[in-house]
Amino acid sequence: MQLKISTMTGKMQDIPAINTNTLSNPFCIRTSKSNSPDSICGKCYSVKMLSTYRANCVAPFERNSLILSDALIPADELPVINAHSFRFHGHGELINSTHYLNFVRIARKNPWCTFALWTKRRDIIRAGDARIDGCYYPRRPGNLVLVYSNPRIDRVMKRPPVGFDKVFNNTSSLTESDNCSGRKCIECLQCYRHDSGVDVIIEKVK
Repeated sequence: MQLKISTMTGKMQDIPAINTNTLSNPFCIRTSKSNSPDSICGKCYSVKMLSTYRANCVAPFERNSLILSDALIPADELPVINAHSFRFHGHGELINSTHYLNFVRIARKNPWCTFALWTKRRDIIRAGDARIDGCYYPRRPGNLVLVYSNPRIDRVMKRPPVGFDKVFNNTSSLTESDNCSGRKCIECLQCYRHDSGVDVIIEKVK
């Protein structure tokens, strides 16, 4: 089985992505049921889209979930990416440390491309980085940008957590500090560049 690389639309147009299935991810299933008014997962756009007008994406995203989380992909089967910027998870979330390590290996195979990974799973990043530092795999490559996805609305984090390069925040209304809403990612790239000068991103909830 080969990984499905998605052509994204909307603000992510022209940035390809590898997506996984939020509808089968235990973390997403649990957090998307939150009734807390400040939970971004309780307003998950991916769950809504895959349950309705993007239902045709469920099967290929589920296949990606299985490929990425089951075992390390053989080196000669890792995809070659023809892009300068790439997103891990326009839809989806990390499932386990194998999933994360496969992303690390894809980034290492494509050094000309910068990869940005959005995740709330600090536990998986710590576990995966421990295995990398323990010499099981090469250290995390410099072309992988880790973006911590703040799970709380209107609780803007002023700096990324330890181990992350950037933090992505959501607010319930447009604020003066907003530096994301209405922008096209390909024209901005502040999430995709270590040297963008921006490590705190703020966007109004979609």
